[in-house]
Amino acid sequence: MSGVLEKALSGLGVGASEGSTQVPASIVGGSKGGPGKSRCKRGSRRNKKTGECVRVAGYTAKRRCSRGTRRSAVTGDCERIETLVKRVAKKALDEVAVLKKADAAVVSASGDRLAAARAAAALKRQKKSAAKTARIQGKIAAAEAREKKAEAAMDEAQKDHEDILAKIARTRKAMGIRKNEENPASLVRLIKEWEAEAMLRKFKRG
Repeated sequence: MSGVLEKALSGLGVGASEGSTQVPASIVGGSKGGPGKSRCKRGSRRNKKTGECVRVAGYTAKRRCSRGTRRSAVTGDCERIETLVKRVAKKALDEVAVLKKADAAVVSASGDRLAAARAAAALKRQKKSAAKTARIQGKIAAAEAREKKAEAAMDEAQKDHEDILAKIARTRKAMGIRKNEENPASLVRLIKEWEAEAMLRKFKRG
């Protein structure tokens, strides 16, 4: 009988020495684990070094939730999966609503800034156009004033010249000078004085 046992052990790769048999713990089943170890009870965990079930301090055993339910991480109660999904979906929708509101606020603020910038640009263009128009009108008014002043100066000069000619004619007639005769020296001096007086009046008028 022992020979048969030795042959079986040698076939498994286990040798026997001095007539004694050594059966591996994986076949018989030991306390340190392997295929033969049992599941630890609730509230305990298996120690990796010793292989024994050790109770976990502060651990409260909870019953497994029934099918179709999950334990809530907030309350610790077993709730239906549909309820948890709805709750998570509601929270996600609330977050999406908050994000949309924030985006709308950003868009509104940017739109207001854009409208303000456009209004400022339009006002600047209007001011620039008004200033340009004012400069053109000022130039036109200055040109008209210069033209009127030049016309007035020409009229005054023409009037002074006509007055001098009338004085010369009266003086020649009073002195009895004929038409083709030249002016005497005394009349030439008078003419120069009259012309100087006309130049002085023109200078005073500016």
